[in-house]
Amino acid sequence: MVRLPLPAFRMPKRPLARPLAIGLALWATALVAIEAQVISGRFVSEFHIYAEATWAWWRGAEIYEDGINGFLYLPSSAALFTPWAYLPPLLGDALWRLSLLAVCWWGGFRLCRLGAPGDEQRVFGVALLAALPIGVVDLRGAQTEFLMLGLMLAGLADVAEGRWRRAAFLLVLAGAFKPQALALVTLAFALWPPLRLHLALWLAAALALPLLHWNPSYALAEYGQLVRKTMSSANPGGGVWHDFANGLATLGLPLDLAVQTVIRALAGVAVLILARGTVSRLPAPRAAATVAALMVTYLLLFNPRTVLGHFGDMALVAGALAGWEFHVRRNRILGWVLVLLCFALTTHVWTRGLHLATTTWFKPLLACGFGLYVVIRWVPALPSSRPSGMGKAALDTQEEALIIRG
Repeated sequence: MVRLPLPAFRMPKRPLARPLAIGLALWATALVAIEAQVISGRFVSEFHIYAEATWAWWRGAEIYEDGINGFLYLPSSAALFTPWAYLPPLLGDALWRLSLLAVCWWGGFRLCRLGAPGDEQRVFGVALLAALPIGVVDLRGAQTEFLMLGLMLAGLADVAEGRWRRAAFLLVLAGAFKPQALALVTLAFALWPPLRLHLALWLAAALALPLLHWNPSYALAEYGQLVRKTMSSANPGGGVWHDFANGLATLGLPLDLAVQTVIRALAGVAVLILARGTVSRLPAPRAAATVAALMVTYLLLFNPRTVLGHFGDMALVAGALAGWEFHVRRNRILGWVLVLLCFALTTHVWTRGLHLATTTWFKPLLACGFGLYVVIRWVPALPSSRPSGMGKAALDTQEEALIIRG
C-alpha cells in the first residue's frame, strides 16, 4: 500500500481583531473620500507647497518666501520630497497622502506592540478609532505631521528594542522632514547615551544632504534663509493657532513674547526631568511609550504654530493608551475618558457657535488634561516609605513588566 505524504499542517493566520478591522475600513473610506474631493477640485491640500519648494530647490531658486507662511522646513525636506514632487500632481498627491498614513500606522502599531505584545491588534484598533475624527483633518491637508509622528514612534520603539543605529536614523529622518521633531532628537540625546554617537552622525548626514545640490553655495545660502524664515514665522502673532499662548490670549490673558519663551524653556526642562526619571525607572517599552506621550503633548502646547490637524498626533497616542487601559490595565473608566477626550477634539464640527466659543483655547486645555494623565498614570512617582522601598508606581511597573514579558 502506497502512502501519500500528508500536506504539512499550518496554523491559520490570526484574523484581524474587530476594532482593528473596523478602524482600517473607516480610515480607508476617509482616504477615498478625501481623494475624491481632491480629484474633483473641491479641495487643494498642502501638497503643492512641498512640490513647489522642491521644484525651486532643484532650479536653484529661493524656496523660502517672505512672511510667516509657505515652506517652513529644512532644505533637506525639499530634497527628500523629490520622489513625490515630480509625479503627475494628482498621483503625487495621492501617493504622498498614502505614504503619510502608512508611516503613521507603522509607528503607531509599533507603539501599541510595546505596551501590549500579543494584544497589539486590539490596542491599535482602539487607537485608530479614537484618532479618526480629528485625524482626518491632518490627512485631508496632507501635511508632514503624520509622517513625523510615525517616524518618531518607530524610532522610540527601536530605542526600546536596543536598535540604536536604526532608532537614530528614524528620529533624525523625522527632523529632516519636519524640524519640530528635532526636539525629540535633542531629548533622546540626553536620555540614552548609546544613542548619542549615532544621532550625531545621522544629524550631520541630514544637514550635509542639501550640499549634494548641483550648486553647493546656493544650498549653503538657503540655510541662512532658513534662519530668517524661522525668526519671522516663530512669532506668527494673532490667528487660529492652538498653542498655550494663543489660548491664553483668547481668554484675555496675553503674554509677552519673552515670557512665552521662558515658559517654553521651563516646560522643556520639565519634560526632560520627567522623561529622565521615566527612562531610569521603568521597563524600556513603557518608558519609550511615556516619552512619546510627553513629547507629543509638549509639541502641541509649545509650538507657536500648532494648528487643528496637529491634534491628530495626540489622538493617536491617546487612543493607544486608551487601548492599553482597556486591555492591559483593565481600567475601562480611564479608557473611555481617553476616547472621549479624543472625540472632544472635534468640537469644530459640532455647531458653528460652539466652534467660535472654543476656538484656540479648548484644544490646548484638552492637551493639558492629557499631559496631566500621562504624568500621573505613566511617569513613576517618587518612592514612598513602604517596607519594600517601592512606591505604588514601582509595584505597578513590576506587574506590567510581567505582562510585557508575556
